[in-house]
Amino acid sequence: MLFEKAGRDVYRLGTPMRIARLTIIVTVGMAIACGDRTPPVLGEVAVAQPSEHTPLAALLTFSTDEPGRVSLEIADGERTWTVTPGHDYRTDHEVPVLGLRPDRSHDVTVIVSDAAGNETSAPPVTIRTDPLPEDFPPLDVRVSKPEAMEPGVTLFGMFRWPDGGPPDQTFGLLIAVDAAGDVVWYHRTDEAALLAIRLQNGNILYNTSPGGVRGALVEIDLLGDVKHRWRSRGVAAADLADAILVDVDSIHHDVLELPSGDFAVFSTEIRTFEDYPTSDEDPDAVRTTQDVVGDVVVEFARDGTVVNRWHLLDLVDPYRVGYGSLENGFWRSTYQALMEDEPDVVDWAHANALFYDRAEDAYLVALRHQDAIVKLDRATGQIAWILGPHSGWNAPWSERLLQPRGDMEWAYHSHGLELTPQGTLLMYDNGNNRASAFEDRIPDSDAFSRAVEFEVDAEAMEVRQVWSYQGAEGEPFYSSFLSDADWLPMTGNVLITDGARVTQLESDTEDSPAHQWARILEVTHTSPAEIVFELVIDDDPPTGWRVYRAGRLRSLYPEP
Repeated sequence: MLFEKAGRDVYRLGTPMRIARLTIIVTVGMAIACGDRTPPVLGEVAVAQPSEHTPLAALLTFSTDEPGRVSLEIADGERTWTVTPGHDYRTDHEVPVLGLRPDRSHDVTVIVSDAAGNETSAPPVTIRTDPLPEDFPPLDVRVSKPEAMEPGVTLFGMFRWPDGGPPDQTFGLLIAVDAAGDVVWYHRTDEAALLAIRLQNGNILYNTSPGGVRGALVEIDLLGDVKHRWRSRGVAAADLADAILVDVDSIHHDVLELPSGDFAVFSTEIRTFEDYPTSDEDPDAVRTTQDVVGDVVVEFARDGTVVNRWHLLDLVDPYRVGYGSLENGFWRSTYQALMEDEPDVVDWAHANALFYDRAEDAYLVALRHQDAIVKLDRATGQIAWILGPHSGWNAPWSERLLQPRGDMEWAYHSHGLELTPQGTLLMYDNGNNRASAFEDRIPDSDAFSRAVEFEVDAEAMEVRQVWSYQGAEGEPFYSSFLSDADWLPMTGNVLITDGARVTQLESDTEDSPAHQWARILEVTHTSPAEIVFELVIDDDPPTGWRVYRAGRLRSLYPEP
């Protein structure tokens, strides 16, 4: 069974394969009035685990004889903490218990106060959690300095990528860890889990690729219940049951919730171009007729209705290519699902990061294969500026290039993108090639990634680099894809997802296998920066892991 009584007033959270629901009733007890003040009276408390996929979360339900606000005191033998899951006063209560750690007993005390400040509590209910499953990725905390860290928990999606093979599309995890790196929440999925963000309603939204087709979003609450699903045309309805259809070819890489509650995502289209380049190394190579995948910025409502579209092939030079622009594997599965014939398409821009600038009513869009960040004005639908190396840009796009100032180094094949509270632009510079098309690439042995921050002067059309971090002295790091950099507002630290590390393993064959692993670290925004948190996710070959992005939540509980 999913949730069972293990002894008197002790309840075990389990993770069996069969979904079951069992509610156990516990008599919490009555409070004693103090003087002429009468505290709320608690009825019976029901304890349940709503989802087998989220085993470190439980739900308490009970009633009180007058409106009250609930707090929980939780003790697990090593620490005790208090949370206030909600701030409303009510008589019928459904209270999530979040932040439980695996393989331990938690004494959970319900505390209820009324509007006059009268308070009552009851003897604790003990909840016992199971150990992490055997196929859970190893989490190795190398550095943890809580006093210097941004408060909260780190949320990230993980997917399995066996060494020498394709990513496992049947297994994924959303994981939250505390400042010590201890797992305090996780949700297991039946598909690879990529990006995970918190919505305004407190739920979690993540994207996935059913069957390798890029095109699905799933919304869950923190108890693991699925609230909504959305899918693109490329995803068969059978692959994502009860999903809302969005009239787009794909949904990929990034998703934002706008202030209106609508979503902004990337989708794609195919267009055919004559006289198209066939090489990113030889500018004089023969040209051909080519089907090109172009990215589209799409806004859609919760019911799936498309509200706006901006076609990047109309806004950025479709004939400009960078390293990667002529690759044809990334979109094969998606367009196989949409076309009768085997698709022969190239991945011109590979948009992978989207940020909405509310003050300017504009989008910042990262185009990986163009090595460019573009600012898209929502009102005019035009590109305001382009940040990136100047090679290969023709008019009129060359007139919108930001001019470098000071000690400046361009970003190449970047991931992640956001504006800081200071108005600067922060991103993860993957650093592939460190060259534009037709230029000499750097040797693989010299490759490095970094978190980098730029300051844009839109009036002067200038850009300068103000901060970067590429590892300790003599210890550069390199993730050729995935990854992210986030500004942390309370401390000014930077959370870095170094999500696609590779170690070449020794082998008797000519081709040595590549072992996949990932790392999440928090560094101070200083020069040099100090690492205050470092979490390494590694496993024994041939099991490999990847992390697309990580984010810091103030709490597992939604903020009021």
